[in-house]
This record gives sequence, structure tokens and C-alpha cells, in this order.
Amino acid sequence: MEIVEAVKKERNGNKVLINQHETSRSAVTLGDEDTESGTRLHVKAVLDNSLYYSEVFTDGTLYEEANGLIQELKGLAEVELVSEEDIDRSIEK
Repeated sequence: MEIVEAVKKERNGNKVLINQHETSRSAVTLGDEDTESGTRLHVKAVLDNSLYYSEVFTDGTLYEEANGLIQELKGLAEVELVSEEDIDRSIEK
């Protein structure tokens, strides 16, 4: 996640806004070889209203890595969990 690297470089009281939410994947007819199962994690983050990050994780391993990076961010910067609308408003400024 680019934001983690940016926070590590700055190290001067950065504030990161984060929104993460899980959604179920859409149902597909059983037996279809492309059927998806499980959940996805949508992560949006903004660093000091300047660096924006958004990604949807559908792979279980990447999903866990994303959660790990969010935990790492919490140790490196001031992290505020906000709504998706708050993230969108902050990048519109």
C-alpha cells in the first residue's frame, strides 16, 4: 500500500483517514466454473488529504495482507476510521 510507504518516509504526525468494509460477492449460478464465493474487502484511505488509495481485495491472502497493512498504519500514524462518504468528501477538496 503506497500510503504505508509514504507514512514511513514522513514520520511527522501524519493523519490517515480509513474506510474499510466487507461485502459479499454477487451470487452466480452454481456449477459455473467462474463462481466466486466468500467476501471482498474494500479499502479506501487518504493521507493528509493528498494521497488517495482505494482497492477491492477478493483474494483471501491479499485480504489478510490488507488488514495487516492497516494495523501497521495504526502504529505509524494517527488513524481515524471514517465513513466512505467522509473519504470521498476529503478527496474532493
